[in-house]
Amino acid sequence: MPPTVEEYLSLFDESRFIPTLKTRTKAGVLREVAATLAEDEEIRHADVLREALEAREKLGSTGIGKEVAIPHGRTLSVPRLKVLIARSRKGIDWEAADKKPVKLFFAVVAPPQEKTNYYLPLLGALVSAMSEKRSRDAILAAKDFAGVMDALQEAFRG
Repeated sequence: MPPTVEEYLSLFDESRFIPTLKTRTKAGVLREVAATLAEDEEIRHADVLREALEAREKLGSTGIGKEVAIPHGRTLSVPRLKVLIARSRKGIDWEAADKKPVKLFFAVVAPPQEKTNYYLPLLGALVSAMSEKRSRDAILAAKDFAGVMDALQEAFRG
């Protein structure tokens, strides 16, 4: 049985929310994302986490189009699935499928094996939810994390 909307939403945390990215480059985003994730005391070796995200990007861009990227990877640096949301007002060149700059990032990291097995279903749910312009616009326009979560809940519900 696939995870419920509530189970997906429980994976998000305000401590893993970057309202406005400071950097303007792909490498910078991966560094900023890894550093923010590493603030979580459960996460070990921020450099290994960053390297896992960089290695995944070398396989092909995680920019799915429509100004969204979902950098992701599996690493022993994390004990359980973690998700981070980040936004960029101006957009960042991510070599996305549609060549548009990315404004909305969902970083998904998980251990090589996880009890919940939500990693792949979550990636699919994010791709599906972000296909709707109104969902993307609502997350980008949200004033705070609570607003982002409201928009995300609506997006997951379709």
